[in-house]
Amino acid sequence: MPRDRYPDCENCEAPCCRRQFVEDDSGWFTLKDARPIYLEAGTDIKIVGWHKQKDGRQPMFECQGFDTSTLRCNVYETRPEHCRSYDCRDDDPDEWQQRAHCDLARHELHLQRAARSS
Repeated sequence: MPRDRYPDCENCEAPCCRRQFVEDDSGWFTLKDARPIYLEAGTDIKIVGWHKQKDGRQPMFECQGFDTSTLRCNVYETRPEHCRSYDCRDDDPDEWQQRAHCDLARHELHLQRAARSS
């Protein structure tokens, strides 16, 4: 299959882990709602931004389990259920191709820079 049909998951910078909103059928999660889910998985979250919703402000979370130096999840085996079931291609069938984290050439440049600086 053509390489451009699928996101580059091996080198993903995980925007879903680093800038995420959490919700369920009852609404948006607050830090108080979401934190226990991540603590149970063996990590924590922090608020890194806000988004205005019709019913108020929604916190944007960053999972502390994502290692930015290795681009890997440190709690992969115990990650929350919404992490296990998430697929960026489900958001919008074409949107993932437009995201910077799915640019293979950008990742190769990122890896080259990291190798030079170490």
